Amino acid sequence: MIWLRSVFCFLLLVLVLPALLAQKAAELKKNGEKAFANGRWADAQALLAQYQQEKPGDPTVLTKLGIAHYHLHQPDKALQFLEYVAKQNPNTRDADLFLYLARTLHGQSEFERAIPAYKAFLRVCGDKHPLRAGVADHIRRCVTGMAIRPNDEVALVENLGDRVNTAGDEFAPLLSPNHANRLYFSAAREGCNGGQRNDAGLADSATGRWCSDMFFSNRTNKGWSEAKPLGSLLNTPRYEVALSFGSKGQVLYYFRGFTLYSGDILADTAGVKDEYAVEPSVFASPMRPEEGDCAPFFFNDTTLIFASRRAGGQGGLDLFVTILLDSAWTEPQNLGPTINSPYDETNPFLAPDGRTLYFSSNRTESIGGLDIFKAVYDDEQLAWQAPENLGPPINSPGDDAHFSLSPDGNIAYFSSDRLDSYGERDIYVAYFKEPLATQIRERQPASFWEVESRAVAAQKTEPATTAAVIPAFFYNTDKDVLTPANMKIVEDAVALARLMPQATVFVTVHTDETSAVKFDLYYGIKRAEMVGKAFTERGIPAGRVLLRSCGPQYPFVRTVVGATPNPAAAAMNRRIEIAFAILNDKLPIEVQTERPEVSELMAAPAAKFFDENTKGLFYKVDVASTRQILTTDALSMFDDVMIESQPGTGIYRYSAGLFRQHAKAAQLKGELEKQGFEEASVVAFIDGMRISKAEAVGLLKKYPDLAAYIRG
Repeated sequence: MIWLRSVFCFLLLVLVLPALLAQKAAELKKNGEKAFANGRWADAQALLAQYQQEKPGDPTVLTKLGIAHYHLHQPDKALQFLEYVAKQNPNTRDADLFLYLARTLHGQSEFERAIPAYKAFLRVCGDKHPLRAGVADHIRRCVTGMAIRPNDEVALVENLGDRVNTAGDEFAPLLSPNHANRLYFSAAREGCNGGQRNDAGLADSATGRWCSDMFFSNRTNKGWSEAKPLGSLLNTPRYEVALSFGSKGQVLYYFRGFTLYSGDILADTAGVKDEYAVEPSVFASPMRPEEGDCAPFFFNDTTLIFASRRAGGQGGLDLFVTILLDSAWTEPQNLGPTINSPYDETNPFLAPDGRTLYFSSNRTESIGGLDIFKAVYDDEQLAWQAPENLGPPINSPGDDAHFSLSPDGNIAYFSSDRLDSYGERDIYVAYFKEPLATQIRERQPASFWEVESRAVAAQKTEPATTAAVIPAFFYNTDKDVLTPANMKIVEDAVALARLMPQATVFVTVHTDETSAVKFDLYYGIKRAEMVGKAFTERGIPAGRVLLRSCGPQYPFVRTVVGATPNPAAAAMNRRIEIAFAILNDKLPIEVQTERPEVSELMAAPAAKFFDENTKGLFYKVDVASTRQILTTDALSMFDDVMIESQPGTGIYRYSAGLFRQHAKAAQLKGELEKQGFEEASVVAFIDGMRISKAEAVGLLKKYPDLAAYIRG
C-alpha cells in the first residue's frame, strides 16, 4: 500500500507541477510587463529575468530586458539582449528593438554603429510614429559626434560619487557663496518629502515619480560628504528646486510647486548661518512658472535670463532676458536667433565678464540630447557670436545641463544622464587645465545688456530740459483745488511726466487742522484724487501716479507765533505738492518743489522733517486697507499717519510712523497690534516708493538695513 501511495504521489506531481510552473511563469511575465509599462525598470528587469529562466527565448521578453538594462544604465547588458534578438530575428518589425539598440550604441559614443540602427527603426516604425522626426535628428547628432573634437581645455571630468548621487535624479548643482567647498543641488530620489507623485501632482506609488528636494554636500580632504537635505522650512511635500543665490549669498531663490510645471519662485533669506524664513516671499518678476517659464539665472541681482516657450521665440524653449529698472522688471526680450534655435535652449549661465553665456541645447549641433554650448557677445558688433559646442568630455550623448563655474574658473559642475551615471541624472565635475578667464574677469559695462542699452541711449536725443521747478499750489475748499492757475502747474507737471516715462509722480496733499485727524486725512486723499484724475485724463498711466494725504501733520508755517494764533497758517498749510522719483536712480531732469518764502520765525520745522525723512530708505507700518474712511479713533494715538492711493482704484492704505531703522518700525507694529490692528505690517520705502521684499534684495548693498526687512 505504501508503495502504491508513493507511485500515486509521484504521478500527481508529474501531472500538476508543469501547470504550477506555467502559472508562476505567467504571473512573473504579467507583473514584469506591468512594472515595465510603469517605468519601474529595476522591478521589470528582476521579474522578466526570472521569467526568462522559466521560459527562455521569448524575443519580446528579451527585448524588454534589454530596454530595462538601458534605463538602468547598464549598456553592456542592454546590448547583449538587444543585439541577440536582432540577430536571431532579422525580419522583425519591432521598432522599439531598433530604437533602443540605436540609443544604447549612441549612448556609448558608437556613432557610426548607431546610425544604421536608427535607420532600421525608421524602416519599420511607420510614417506616423511620434518619434520618427526625433530619430532623424539623432542621426544628425551622430554625424556631429563623429566630427566634433574633445575640449582641449578640460583635464578631467568625473562623477561626484555615490555620496552625492543615487539611482534617483540629481540635478541643478549650485555652489554656495557662503560656505567654501559646499555644493547645493536638487534631487528626486527615494525618501524625498513629497513622496511619489504623478504628472497631476497626486500621490501615486505605482506610476508616480519622487518629488524633488534640495540637498547639500561638502568637499573634504576625503572627498564629498554624504549629501544631506536642507531643513523642513525649505523642503516640503511639494517639489523644491534650488535655482540661484542673490545679493552676494544673502538670498536664495528656489522653485516650489505641486508639479514641476506649476508653482512659484521664492526669494528667501540665506547667509552664513543658513537661517531661512518660515514664509518666504514670492519673487515678483515677469516669469510665469505656471505657464512653463523655467531655469532662471540671476546676474548681479539686476539681470534675469530664463527659458520659456512664450510667443516671439524661435521654437521650443528659448532664452529670454529681463532687466530690473526703476524697481520693476522690463518686458522679457528674446535673445535672438543666434542664441536660440527651433530646438530647446535652457539652463543659462552668464560668466562674470557679462559677455560669455553658457547654456544647454538639443539642436542638431549637439552630440546627443542636451549639450552645453558657449556664446560670446561682441561689444563692437552689438551681437552674439555663433554658439560653440563645449565638446566631450563635458558633453556626452546624454543630456548635459545646469552648467555652472566656480568663482576661480578652475572647475565646473553640471548634471548629466550619461550611461555611466548611477541612475537618472547625476552631478559631475569638470577640471580645467587653466582657469577660464571669463569667470575671473569683470568688465564695464557689467553685462551685454548694458552695452546694448548704452548704445541705444546714445542714439536718442537727450531732453533739452535738465532742471525744472514745480511750485506748491494752494486751495481753500474742494472747489478751488483745480483753479486755472493750479491747472497750469498740473499741466507743467504732466509735461515733465511725459519727458520722464520711467518716473513715479507723487501728488501729496496737506491740510490745516480743521477737525479730527481721521477726517482731515480723508478729505486730503479725496482732493489728491482730483489731481490724480487730471494726470490720467492727460495720458499719464494711473500706475505711475501715487496719491498721498498727510493731513495737518506737516505744516509749512507755524500755526502759533509768539503765543498768538497765526492768521496766515490755514492758507499756507492747505497745499498740494507734486514731485517725481525713480527707484534707486537719479531723475534725468532735476525737479524741485518750490514753496513761498517765509521768515525763519514763521517757518514750521515739520515740513522740513517730512522732506528729509522721505528721501532714501524709510519705513512705515501699514495699518489697514479700506474703501471708506477708517473711523477708529485709535489711529490718532500715533504720529505720521498717512493715506496712500492710486487714481481710479478707490483703495486707501493707511500707514503710521516714519522711521529710518527697521527696528523702530517693528516696535510700532507691536504697539499697533496691541490696539487691535492685527494685520499691521512693516513696509519699506525708497524715495517714497513702496518696495517688496523681492525688490529689496537688489538694494541690500546700498541699504544694508533692508536685511532686517527681508527677514522680517
